[in-house]
This record gives sequence, C-alpha cells and structure tokens, in this order.
Amino acid sequence: MTKTRLSLLATGVLGSTIAGLAAFWPSPAPVSQAPIIKETPLAERAVVQAVTNDSLTHPPLRQTFSSGAYQLVVSAEDQWETPLATSELYEGAALLWQKDLPHQYGPRFALVSDQGQVLLLDEFINVASPHALTLIDTEGEVVAQHSFEDIKKALDVTPSALTQQATSGWWISAPPTVTAKGDLALVKAGGTTLEIDLTTGQLSRRADL
Repeated sequence: MTKTRLSLLATGVLGSTIAGLAAFWPSPAPVSQAPIIKETPLAERAVVQAVTNDSLTHPPLRQTFSSGAYQLVVSAEDQWETPLATSELYEGAALLWQKDLPHQYGPRFALVSDQGQVLLLDEFINVASPHALTLIDTEGEVVAQHSFEDIKKALDVTPSALTQQATSGWWISAPPTVTAKGDLALVKAGGTTLEIDLTTGQLSRRADL
C-alpha cells in the first residue's frame, strides 16, 4: 500500500473518530450572567426597617380594675389614635376622680386597694419609665411617684438584674399582688421583692421573700 493511500486512510479514520467524539461530547453549558441586584439606598433601607419594626400591639380600649367597692377604669377616648390614656375611679356608682395619665397607652399593671388607693405600675410601652410606680389616693392626688432608677436603688440591684429577669415591661418579673391586710403591694423584680406602702408610697426590699 502506497504512502499516499495510507495517509488518506489514516485521515479518514481520524476524521471519523473526531466526529464520533463530537457527537458524544456534551456541548459546553452557556455561561449564565449574574443577576443584577438593585441596591437600596441606606436611607430607604432605614425607613423600611423602621416601618417593619413599628408594630405596637395596643392594650384594650377599656380596662377595669376592682377591689371592694372601688373600681378603676382606664380607657382610650380616641381609640388609641394617640398614646393618651384616661383614668376614672368609682366608689359604687359615684365618680371620685378622673384624670389623664402620663403613662403612654396606660399602665402595664394597676392595683386598687380595698381603701381605694390606686397603684399604677410601669407604662404599656417597654421603657425605663419615670412613671414606674404611681400611687394615687381617693381624692385623685398623686401621693408618690417613682422612676425605674428609684426602684433600682430601693432594691439595691443592677439595671441588668432587673431587665434580664423582667417578664413584663422593663423590670417586673411577675404580676403585682396585695397583702392580706391590703396595706402593702408586692412586686417580684430582679430576683427580689419590692414592697410598696399603699398609704405613703414608701419603697423597701423584702428580705423574707
């Protein structure tokens, strides 16, 4: 066989092989282009974040707290269009006093004694409030008002001890109670118990609780 014929034969075989490989070798996948992401300006992102987190659940429009012949009503006259809460104390059907409260959306807790003293605890919003405790007598006069700082000092605990153990608001660990005699209120807070005199508003730490 001549060299020319061998060369043509080899060329034919090689061509067939290459064609076969081309038939079975997968075509390269098209290179996908990374999606174009439109960056949101920082200012817009801040607004979106604020709107997302601004989801305060309002308290009921009207709440009633009773003890003995006394009844305290806390309500929202404007349907919570504003944080303003109004309070009224009744003895039976007689209105003893009415006043707007400084607590935004009202107090978190309220106690009424059998003698008609009203103790308001914290604000519905979650802040270290200057109105952490407010004691009001049957004439509607504020007998005592204590801030978060006052409570911290009375209990001799750190702010973190109060906030970390709080289950309601900024510092309260359990709903407040009134003693059997009705002259003292007790509030669990920061691993201790705060005692409030319902006549004077004096604060003290209970060593036995």
